[in-house]
Amino acid sequence: MSWLHQRWAYWLISLLFLALAGCGFHLQTGASIPPSLQGMRVSGIGPSGGALAQVVHRELQKNGNIASSNGPLLLIDNAYVSQRIISISPSSGAALEFLDTLHAQFYVINQQKKVLLPAQSLLVENSFSYNSGNPLATNEQQIRVERLLMDQGARQILRRVLNSPAVRQPRD
Repeated sequence: MSWLHQRWAYWLISLLFLALAGCGFHLQTGASIPPSLQGMRVSGIGPSGGALAQVVHRELQKNGNIASSNGPLLLIDNAYVSQRIISISPSSGAALEFLDTLHAQFYVINQQKKVLLPAQSLLVENSFSYNSGNPLATNEQQIRVERLLMDQGARQILRRVLNSPAVRQPRD
C-alpha cells in the first residue's frame, strides 16, 4: 500500500470515528457501576415489571455487574404500559396513530432494607401509526414499540440510578 493510500485510509477512519462520536456512539466501558451498587439485583412488580426488570438486568450484565444475593436491590414497582389513540381518520373514523406510555416507579435498597435511592417515577412515551392496509404489520409495530419502550425505560432507570449522587457518596 502506498503512502498516499495509507494517508487516505487514516483520514477516512478518523472521519468515521469523529462522525460516530458526534452521533452519540460510545464504546461500552463496564466501569460505570459505582462500588456501592456492585452486585445489584433487579426485581419488577406490575404487568410490565418483569419484562422491564429483565432488560435492566441484561444492561447491568453488559456493564460487568454480576448480581449477588447480598448486593443492593433495584425495585421496579407498578410498571405498566398504557395506550391511547392520538389520531383518528376523519373519513373512516379508524384510529391512525397511538401513543404508548411506560409507567413505573423505582428505588434502590441495600441488604438491610435501607433506602439508597428514594423512589422515582419513570414515564417513557412512543407513538406509532396504524396502517389499515396491513393490520399484521401493526401487531409487529406494537411489539417493536413495546420493546423500544422497555429499552428506553431501562436505559433511563440505569442512567438515573448510576449517576445519582445518593448512590455515589460513600455510606457510613
